[in-house]
Amino acid sequence: MVIHTYGHSRTYEMEALLKLFRPAERFTFSTEPEPPAEGECFSAVLLPEGDGLRLTCRVRIGENLCRSEKKLSSDTPNNILDREISGLSYPMFCEMTGIEPAWGMLTGIRPVNLLRKFTERTGSLAQAEDDFRNIWHVTEEKTRLASEILQIEQPILDAAPKNGVGIYVSVPFCPTRCKYCSFVSNSVSQMQKLIPDYYKCLAKEIDMVGNLVSEFGLTVDSIYIGGGTPTSIDLFQPLDWLHRNFAVNQPLREYTIEAGRPDTISRESIGFFRQFGVTRISVNPQSFQDHVLKAAGRPHTAQDAVDKYLLARELGFDNINMDFIAGLPADTVQGFRESIDRAVELNPESITVHCLSLKKAADFYQSLSMPDADAVSEMVAYAQKTLTAAGYRPYYLYRQKNMAANLENVGYAKPGYESAYNVMMMDDSQTILGIGAGASTKVLGGRRGIERLTECKYPYDYLARFDELMQEKERQLRELLG
Repeated sequence: MVIHTYGHSRTYEMEALLKLFRPAERFTFSTEPEPPAEGECFSAVLLPEGDGLRLTCRVRIGENLCRSEKKLSSDTPNNILDREISGLSYPMFCEMTGIEPAWGMLTGIRPVNLLRKFTERTGSLAQAEDDFRNIWHVTEEKTRLASEILQIEQPILDAAPKNGVGIYVSVPFCPTRCKYCSFVSNSVSQMQKLIPDYYKCLAKEIDMVGNLVSEFGLTVDSIYIGGGTPTSIDLFQPLDWLHRNFAVNQPLREYTIEAGRPDTISRESIGFFRQFGVTRISVNPQSFQDHVLKAAGRPHTAQDAVDKYLLARELGFDNINMDFIAGLPADTVQGFRESIDRAVELNPESITVHCLSLKKAADFYQSLSMPDADAVSEMVAYAQKTLTAAGYRPYYLYRQKNMAANLENVGYAKPGYESAYNVMMMDDSQTILGIGAGASTKVLGGRRGIERLTECKYPYDYLARFDELMQEKERQLRELLG
């Protein structure tokens, strides 16, 4: 399909809307004065008219063509223009495709955060819920889910220290790459020679950030070590550096390690996690169906995940998360149900249900069509019903591009075991200081509300440019934190 724009440059936003209906399609683009005369297209033209502007949107699918237009003021800002394009085009797409996305015409990754802003703006959660349903076309079910999460999150947000920050440490290494993965990660076997230098640079960056935390009187609220698979390398030294810089005399609400892959977890590593005060770990089966794990490129069995979960229990961990993915190739609705049922039997403190997201960097992107939307919707509905019946509550939610059935990822937890880091990070309610290759830093405040800094994505770039990167990062952080 061609995305045609003229008189404005809101191409990215139009593409995001179109992906709700054509999630895995590649689009072409046109900026000619007139939309294409033939073929499928999505056109938005903005032209002067009198003392204002005329917005005309067209959608052609097959032989069917729909058109809608609206008069706008001459000073319409871009965010309102985005909403007007969506408002005109979304009903046409629904009518012509027969698809009505559960999240309506919302395209952002943080719908709960948006509901919070609507609530603050209107002074009424009920009014914000009505806006979700009637303006943005969000279904009753998803509106209710977002509202429930919003209310569960509030005490966690309220309990955050006034000058609190979260620390995120990136370990972008994995033993092997799962076929669905789009994150920046490098196999340990291929990148083994980089790891000693990565340790050295990580130590320097941790010290630099630690000094800034101390200098500006910040309170470390949480530490989260992610990746990649952090447990694919020896974490003893990084844990020691983090302990000295961020854990001593700090009232941490949470200290999480994404242990993730069961084949990387050992009795020794869990032992020193305990030694350094880690409070929460993830042991992620993704599925309890061995043939599904094999198809996804996960070199472990379902029993391996059970064994490592029980090992963590034996060694004293009382806050364990498990991740599952709805829509993996070779999985079925029945198979996914069995995985969720098995997880409930094991009784971890939290269970996160993801929907498969096909990203360009993932091996599956080229070889796999989007999973059946009805099947994935049934999987997600079963997980929600089963987990809530077992005493888990949905406490955070986010969406991604190219998600199966255009649904969402939801973290469920038993009361009192919600991940404070996940809530604060996803709500954009706290400064997050990222450390390591691929890590992102976001600082609250400044002219734009949130200022974002990113590290080099790849370890070899991070190492090659380390001194230059750290000098610039320290300069920017001092400016933003001061």
